[in-house]
Amino acid sequence: MSLPTVEIRFPAKYAWGLMALGGVFFLVAFLPLGKNPGLAVLIMILSVAAVIGGNYWRHHLHVVARLTPTQLILRRGGTVNWGEIAIIEKHAFRARGETSEFICIKLRNKRPPAPGLEGWMNKLKAKVTGYDLVVPGNELSCTADWFIAECRKRMEPR
Repeated sequence: MSLPTVEIRFPAKYAWGLMALGGVFFLVAFLPLGKNPGLAVLIMILSVAAVIGGNYWRHHLHVVARLTPTQLILRRGGTVNWGEIAIIEKHAFRARGETSEFICIKLRNKRPPAPGLEGWMNKLKAKVTGYDLVVPGNELSCTADWFIAECRKRMEPR
C-alpha cells in the first residue's frame, strides 16, 4: 500500500501575529496623537493593510516540504529519494530559555556542491553540523517528531 503525498506548509502563526499587530496599531491610531490627524489616518491605513496582507499570507502559505511515496522534496534542500537517506534525527538546542529544534538528515552519498556562494555555505554547514540537510523545526506547521515519523514510514523498504 502506497502512502499518500503530504504537504507541510510554513506555520500560520506568523501571519496571525501580523494580523494581530495590525489590529493593535489600528487601535493605537485612536489615541490622541497631538494635533496631527493625518498621522492617525496613516497608521490606520497601514494597519488595515497589515491585516489584509496577513490574511492573504495565511491563505497562501508556501510549501516547506512535500513527502511523496518516493521522494522528500524540500524547499531549501531540493529533492531526495527515500533510499538516499542514511540517518534522519532531531536535535534540540537551548539558548536564552528558548528551545530550537532541527531535523538533521545525513545522506548515503554526498551531493555535488552547488556553484558559487550557496555551494560554499552548504559545504560549510555540512562540515560544522555533520549533516547534509538541516531543516529548522520552526519552519514546519507540524512537530519535528511527527515529521521524522512520517519520513521513517516512507524510508522503510516495501
